[in-house]
Amino acid sequence: MEYNFESDIKFMTGDKALRKAITEITNFGCRRIMLICDEVSERVGQVDDMLRQFNKELNIVETFKRIGDIATVEDCEKALRNYRTKDCDSILVVGRKSAVAVAKAVKIMLKDDISFMSNYRTCSVNNISSLHIPLIVVPTNLSTGFEAANFVRIYDTENNEIFEFNTPFAQTNIIILDPIMTDTMPAKTIAASGLYALAMAVLSIAEHEDVKPLSKVYAVTAINLLTENLKKSILKNGAKQYRFKILLATVLAGYAYWQMPRDILSELADSISDRYRISYRNVFCILFLSYVNMHKWPDNFDMNTFLTLIGDNDYLEVKEGTESKEIIRDSVNGYYARTKKYVNYIDKLGDMGVSQSDFADIAAGIISMHKDEKEEYTFSFITQLLENAF
Repeated sequence: MEYNFESDIKFMTGDKALRKAITEITNFGCRRIMLICDEVSERVGQVDDMLRQFNKELNIVETFKRIGDIATVEDCEKALRNYRTKDCDSILVVGRKSAVAVAKAVKIMLKDDISFMSNYRTCSVNNISSLHIPLIVVPTNLSTGFEAANFVRIYDTENNEIFEFNTPFAQTNIIILDPIMTDTMPAKTIAASGLYALAMAVLSIAEHEDVKPLSKVYAVTAINLLTENLKKSILKNGAKQYRFKILLATVLAGYAYWQMPRDILSELADSISDRYRISYRNVFCILFLSYVNMHKWPDNFDMNTFLTLIGDNDYLEVKEGTESKEIIRDSVNGYYARTKKYVNYIDKLGDMGVSQSDFADIAAGIISMHKDEKEEYTFSFITQLLENAF
């Protein structure tokens, strides 16, 4: 099955999507391809699975691998040098968020014709360029929905700094979702993936009045996929078709979520996962549940959209006369509580090694970036959110 939507991102999904994508990739003018992957995707064999589907019909002239849990400046600059040395004309990336971030950073640096990311300390990304660098992404079941985002976060481990970019030049051109790229995962990881997709989908619908129609479609589709498949994917982990539906839901929810401006949850999750070197996805899920129970959801939210998601299922129950904000709160709590019956996933920051003594410092860091902005960005709100999630 193929979806061809706006924003110049083409989704190719379903059985043999990788085989079908060969023609699309060739039509994009990809003649000398650089492959970028992370060490986990290579170690578990997902990169080899992908290459077998391509059957040497694509000309991959350079492979940059062994990227760790985070995308570093060193990774990006080395990948850029290799790209130029082999005279590549396009990028194919498979795997986790770190590999996708390196690929997007290389694309930005090529556009600006720079060799060192430190140049961005004194100048911003150039918004004018005629350079066309196709970027094709093959997500795995470790997806964080980041594939469709234009946001890039790169770590300078030597100087203890972070480079952040948000530019249309980081855009993915093709996202290929093939069931063959899903591997058996622990039930806790499946639960975290599903709840993370739920969080992104709900936030993208409920937080903003001017939700893009396509984002709403993707978010609604993601929640429907989760409702139908999350329990099955946890209890029947050996069934690839259920894991694939969770992967699809995550990528669609990620598209919807990353079309919005950065919000307090993504920034808090980044800050905490950076500080403790723990899973961004797990932190985001934990914070979202705390946020749902504290946040004053807008009364003018289009509840018709949300009510279409509820239907008759095991997760959600709406009592007569319930206000819209209570429906959102109760629905999300229902998903988390029901999922807890199937698997004992991590649901507290304290269980991930986060220290209460750091809450004040974390909150102050977030506030310093948002002076005179949203009412939510207050010390008391953030610290209370963290306490409730602890």
